[in-house]
Amino acid sequence: MTEDRIRLRVECRGAVQGVGFRPTVHRIATSMGLAGWVINDPQGATAEVEGDGDTARTFLERLRTDLPPLARLDELIVSEIEPQDASTFEVRESDQGRRAGALVPPDASLCRDCRREMNDPEDRRHHYAFTTCTNCGPRFSIVRRLPYDRPATAMACFPLCEACLAEYADPHDRRFHAEPVCCPDCGPRLSLLDADRQILGSDHDAVEGARRALVSGAVLAVKGLGGFQLACRADRNSPVATLRVRKERPTKPFAVMVRDVSEAELLVHLTDSDRNMLSSHRAPVVLAPRRRPSPLAAAVAPGIDDLGVLITTTPLHVQLFADPEMPPLVMTSANVSEEPICRSNREALDRLGELADFFLIHDRDVVRRIDDSVVRSTRDGPVMLRRARGWVPDPMPLPAATPEPLLAVGGHLQNTACLADGDQAFVSQHVGDLDSEPARMFHREVIAGLEDFLQVEPATIVADAHPDYPSTWLATEIARRRDGRVVMVQHHVAHAAAVLAEFNRFPEIGDEVLAISLDGTGWGPDGSAWGGEWIRLCGDLTWNRVGHLQPLPLVGGERAVREPWRVAVAALAGMGVDDDLDALPTTRMLGRDRVREMARLAASGTWPMASGAGRLFEAAGALVDEVESNDWEGEAAVRLESLAARWRGVAETWEMDLDREAPYPRIPSRQLLAEAARRLAVGETPPQVAASFHTTFCRLAVDLTSEVGAGKGVVAIGGGCMANRLLREGLASRLTVAGFEPLVATAVPPGDGGLSYGQVVLAAVALARGVELSTSPVGGR
Repeated sequence: MTEDRIRLRVECRGAVQGVGFRPTVHRIATSMGLAGWVINDPQGATAEVEGDGDTARTFLERLRTDLPPLARLDELIVSEIEPQDASTFEVRESDQGRRAGALVPPDASLCRDCRREMNDPEDRRHHYAFTTCTNCGPRFSIVRRLPYDRPATAMACFPLCEACLAEYADPHDRRFHAEPVCCPDCGPRLSLLDADRQILGSDHDAVEGARRALVSGAVLAVKGLGGFQLACRADRNSPVATLRVRKERPTKPFAVMVRDVSEAELLVHLTDSDRNMLSSHRAPVVLAPRRRPSPLAAAVAPGIDDLGVLITTTPLHVQLFADPEMPPLVMTSANVSEEPICRSNREALDRLGELADFFLIHDRDVVRRIDDSVVRSTRDGPVMLRRARGWVPDPMPLPAATPEPLLAVGGHLQNTACLADGDQAFVSQHVGDLDSEPARMFHREVIAGLEDFLQVEPATIVADAHPDYPSTWLATEIARRRDGRVVMVQHHVAHAAAVLAEFNRFPEIGDEVLAISLDGTGWGPDGSAWGGEWIRLCGDLTWNRVGHLQPLPLVGGERAVREPWRVAVAALAGMGVDDDLDALPTTRMLGRDRVREMARLAASGTWPMASGAGRLFEAAGALVDEVESNDWEGEAAVRLESLAARWRGVAETWEMDLDREAPYPRIPSRQLLAEAARRLAVGETPPQVAASFHTTFCRLAVDLTSEVGAGKGVVAIGGGCMANRLLREGLASRLTVAGFEPLVATAVPPGDGGLSYGQVVLAAVALARGVELSTSPVGGR
């Protein structure tokens, strides 16, 4: 051995299993003449490289820059050890053991190389619906445990043929240790069944039959990566209307799948970042402004200007679109509204018999059900609305490492769970609303799967402070079973924490930050429904409510949430502007007698009060766009935003001031609604009124922020209303002009889908700093 020969031990942390990391290490090391080995282990992966000192150190630089597409390197721990005079480099079998940091990447959309092979008549995987390699395909949805090796996945029951085994064992092949690797000779098989469970065809014949069924107008159940989807042609009203009736989804928009980005461009206006996102390995549904006129059926997304589009993400989807005449397809979760998606063939046949005309199934198990992710196009890039396939289980950062594992169970709507271990937080796939027993069972399934996957069982459970959430009840049950404890977190403080942690701006001890939480509802410490909150959060986790929206009466309680016109009429009656009621679109829709009776009820009773921004914007939507009821959460508010986006003139800012009748300043919600009603009554168009409503709200929000903000610092903005493109951009730009630094939720959903992350963040910081969490503001404010 020469004197300058060294041997380095390199411990690699991050998403380094199942992504072609070991063959990449092998390729780099051998190309540089280095000896040694690389192995998967419970922490991630470990390599030892031996050779000339300068070459070995250059290897470390190459390792950071030459990663395979799906890999993510979070940390390299390098130590110099005694050289062994090695002469070759080998890829070793995985080191089994309890997970101590190893990660597996999310499921990934079909890569270009595999698409090219599927289109090549000379390739043995021509038109094969399960083509994959180390750069694409299922990961999280098929893995049962770590380390990520074939026996630990749903592919364990598919022995490799000789040709696939040669690829799998060759470090120079892009299918080296690609655990889902297979071909028509050894992989999963397709079948097409009718609603009576009769087999109509297999493999290529099954796909051909499925195509014919779709073109004829049938509803098809398709087994995707993370569970079943329901598909029908999107260019005809009849199939879409049939699907709506069967799925019990009257008006909620459907997503549409197209062949590629160029076809998506025919349906929606895309930015460069939207195009990149659609064609990336994450390949989510992208909500973007639709083009007019549209070739799609009006029933796809009634009353809404945005359309959700996604491109073919799996080999099976590619095969469905292999016919150049295939129209755009509705592609939605295979379930009755608000229930979890179906995962197994038997479950799909049992639950979807009344929904689907045909079933395109296969014999590879879906281990973890996971929906499509959804992002929304904005001027500053895509914003996460539903974090699922393509992102889960990628971890999110924590401001402080937790000294013990933590489990957060989320809220009630758009539920997710989150598990914190060390300095990482793992947000689960989207669960949905917990209104039904199947949804609550799925919530339990997701928590158990997350704990099993990460091999931890927390005794500290974090929950929303609302006493009647099923998630809170579950937290109590789990803590009791484990002899643990429940930590309660106030809803809007959790929204604030999620944003601050995302941007790594959580306040230190002695510091404080201002946060704005705008959503539909959350449990307030005073027993009322909060939702439009200005909160000052300190590094010791004490907090104050320093401003909010003026509360509005919920005439009829929960019924007012479903029928937001009740809130609007009650607010107008309280302002004494009854004369404007008769001229409103709402009155034309409902009838004068019904509206007048609601005004009388509002004045005669004591009703629950709600300060939620979602309630305000839904009430405005009911006024302006004749929405009688919300068939899906926030429908009236989304329709109001769509109207505002259609206004091509300058949006006026109405003259009004903050309400100062309370102990702290408030946005005058009733006056905003009254002014909208007055302007409609004198003939302003609904788009003009909707646009001015948004602009005026943003100006008032900045006025309130300037009044309560301690200096001109960071303002964290979260809550479900931040899915509204006009609010996001209006608040951020106006706050910047006013001297603030706005941080708006982006990487995790701003709504309740990010709530579990905020819950875990607060609990982790509390444990790390040795402080108590409180669900009530300091001084009761």
